[in-house]
Amino acid sequence: MTDYLKKINQLDAQFDNPLIHNQIKEVNQIDRYMKEKKILPTAPRRLGFYPNEVEKLESCMPRQQKGNIKIANQLLNSLRQYISINYGVWSLPNLETAKLIKEQFKISYVLEIMAGNAYWSKALTEVGLKTIATDSLEWSKTSRTGSKQATKVLNLAAPEAIRAFPDVQLVICAWAPNFDESDLSAIEAWQKYNPSSRLLFIGEKNGVTNSATFWHQIHFTHSPELQTINHSFTSFDFIEEQIFEIKHEI
Repeated sequence: MTDYLKKINQLDAQFDNPLIHNQIKEVNQIDRYMKEKKILPTAPRRLGFYPNEVEKLESCMPRQQKGNIKIANQLLNSLRQYISINYGVWSLPNLETAKLIKEQFKISYVLEIMAGNAYWSKALTEVGLKTIATDSLEWSKTSRTGSKQATKVLNLAAPEAIRAFPDVQLVICAWAPNFDESDLSAIEAWQKYNPSSRLLFIGEKNGVTNSATFWHQIHFTHSPELQTINHSFTSFDFIEEQIFEIKHEI
């Protein structure tokens, strides 16, 4: 993915099509924000084209460019892979969603667990929330993006972090891994040490994030507040990313 931007911009130069150009312009803007460790003001628009849209674009192109439409579409659909490889970020926060989390839940103090490079913590801090970012940092030892933290990250595994900061009003986790049950360990610690707070997970239901047990056994809260928040957090690719709130035990 090292030549990702070069390839997609070369293709953009070949096309005289505003639909493609505007999407590639969005990709470049997102990359600029990531390079500068800035948070997007709003969620990115949907990138890539559906098969029928690709066919329509191809019908307007010279024959020699038709194959390049599919290549450009593949690259547009690979933005998340590019930012994960280059910046260690899988979930793109935005200030509008962060502000809605603050306003809808009426909170002031947040703990991010499994924070990675802590872009969500940076977003929440920028809208005026006191935010603590934590991560076990195991992944950063072998990742070349491990030093690209957007804000300070404390070296604490999720259960330890929840136990260490029992006064936070919100615990948030973006893209918990789907290859272990660390999400369940976090929920258990939350229920034990801070059950009066809210617990949010950002991910894809039955998809690329969280354990199978998490999706099959954990109950979620579907509140008007969360619906408002999710309305601002539309997915920019084929991954149906949403924010989920864990239901309190009765």
